[in-house]
Formats: sequence, structure tokens, C-alpha cells
Amino acid sequence: MITVGEVYREIDRMAPFCTQEKWDNSGLLVGDAHMPADRMYISLDLSNASVAAARAVGAQLMVSHHPVIFSPLKQLVPTDPVWQLAAANMAAICVHTPLDLAEGGINRRLYDRLRDVLDLQAVTDTLGGSGFGWIAESRRDWNAERLAQSLQRVLGCQVVRYCPAARPIRKIALCSGSGGSFLHDAIEQGCDGLITGDIKHDCWYGARNAGMALFDCGHYHTELVAQELLAERLRTAFPDAEIICDTQGDPVSYVWGGTEK
Repeated sequence: MITVGEVYREIDRMAPFCTQEKWDNSGLLVGDAHMPADRMYISLDLSNASVAAARAVGAQLMVSHHPVIFSPLKQLVPTDPVWQLAAANMAAICVHTPLDLAEGGINRRLYDRLRDVLDLQAVTDTLGGSGFGWIAESRRDWNAERLAQSLQRVLGCQVVRYCPAARPIRKIALCSGSGGSFLHDAIEQGCDGLITGDIKHDCWYGARNAGMALFDCGHYHTELVAQELLAERLRTAFPDAEIICDTQGDPVSYVWGGTEK
């Protein structure tokens, strides 16, 4: 029998939980280390829909990127995913910022996904020296519209919001998830563009004022690689386990031109 504790230790070898940011809440958040984990369900988020899907296939452990418990719980009700997990006797391991920071983690996988499409050379630096984002040079000059179209195609986004640059885009910063806070780091390091998600209003003006391109591909689409990354690692480590990946899709719907997407 594979145990939750064994899975936790394997994930810890890939993305040490001790590296998580102070504000994060990664780790074994529901259940205990002695529970069985022969059937695992891997997802980006732990929502009621993903918990129900995991329960339907008889999963014993859910592994996700985003923590199912993040802010302090002041009330626990039946509609909360934590309640649903406990009611189904399922454990949950969440690996958030450790997977963001890991050398072979999300940003590495995002770079690998974009490398050939954007004609990127080797990574030259990190954003702010933190490891949350990477910087690479393209072998070609891009304009913002063509780059946005390429990102939409390779990441499967319904929408890519972007701010054009005042110059050709060659030095590109990548940050999965919500990386708008690294805008000034990207500017200071001479980047021509920043690819991330969840861009706030003021960041668009910051990029525009600096003449730098900014691309918002959505939190979901820049971090969905976490799901495949975790599944690959656990399938290799536990070949006898049954590992199922979530198929719930982007929780956001979009409408343009009068048509919902």
C-alpha cells in the first residue's frame, strides 16, 4: 500500500515544502500521513467540482497546486471543499510556492512549453533573483500582437490581454500565475516583455509608461502545467498507483462579439 506520507516525501524531494513563502500554506492540509494513496487525483485547484470528480473515481488522495486552506477558516460548512474532502475520507496535499520556486517546477515547464514557439534561448536570469519568474532571450524580434497570438495558441487560452511595446520584443520575462508584482523587476532588468496572468489595472499603465509589452494569459492557463508536472513525477515514483488528472477546465467563461466562449 502506498501511503500519503510517501507521496508527501516524494513531492518534497521535487519541491521542498520548507521553501514555501511565509504567507503560503503548502503541505498535507487534509488527512494524515498513514492514509492510503493508491489512487490519486491531480488538479490545479481543489474545488467542489474537482473533489466530486475525485470521489467519483474512488481517489484516496488529492494533490493540487493551489492550497485548499489558504486564509484562516473561521467557519466550515458543507459547501466548503475541505468539508467535502473530510466527508469522503480523502487526504489533500497542496504544493504552491515550493513548486513555483523549484528548479524543475512550474516556471521551468512554462519555459519549456514556450521555448520552441517563441524561439527562446537558454534562461539568463530570474525575476528579482527570487526564482518565481525566469528571463530568456528570443532569437527573433516580436511585435506584441504576433506574440499574443502565439501565446494563445500554445497555452490554449480563450483570451490573451496585452499591452503593446514601444520597441521590438526580444528579452522576455516569464512568470506563471499572478506575476504582475514583478513588473518593475522586469523593467529594471531590461526586459522588453513580461508574460504572466492576473494583471491588475495599474500594471498596464506601468508597462505602457515604460514602453514594455505585457501579456495576461490568465492564472489558469499559465499554471495548468503544474498538473501535468505533478502527475509525471508521481507516475514515475509510484508506477503501481492509479493517477487521474482533473479535466474540469478553466473556471472562467468569456464573451466577445456577442458570443460566449
